[in-house]
Amino acid sequence: MNARICLLLSSALLAGALLLAPGASAERIPGADAAIAKAESALGSDMFGIYGCEALVAYAYGVPQAQYGWDGAAETMYQTLLRQGEIQTDMNPPRGALVFSKNSYGAHIDIARGDGTYISGGVQGLKRGFGDGHNIQILPTPNIAPGWTYRGWSLGYPQ
Repeated sequence: MNARICLLLSSALLAGALLLAPGASAERIPGADAAIAKAESALGSDMFGIYGCEALVAYAYGVPQAQYGWDGAAETMYQTLLRQGEIQTDMNPPRGALVFSKNSYGAHIDIARGDGTYISGGVQGLKRGFGDGHNIQILPTPNIAPGWTYRGWSLGYPQ
């Protein structure tokens, strides 16, 4: 057999094996598309106030926010997920992932859209006057406050 054909077949087999390898497929989050659609339905509004990031995420996923507390829920969820070993620290959160960050104002949570953008509540609490001036917006990064730190993402809420 021709050496080029052998090389081509070998490359194709290797590429196929890598695509089908365990862990190589994109992680799927149950209900991600519905949650993103629900969160996007609130875009351009002020539904949850200037510090409503936790409330937006709870609303999108249909989870009672009282389960994690009204103030500081993003920090409580992050710490619980960290203890459970459920925080991933790469910068590629899949569609629907809960994305955690922190700045001098405190903890923040967004929903990853899977394309490098994030649906965020409480935007004006992060940076007054940002974007269209509303609290629920699509952000180009997980946090827009000065000096923010990326903390990671989770496939879902704490158990």
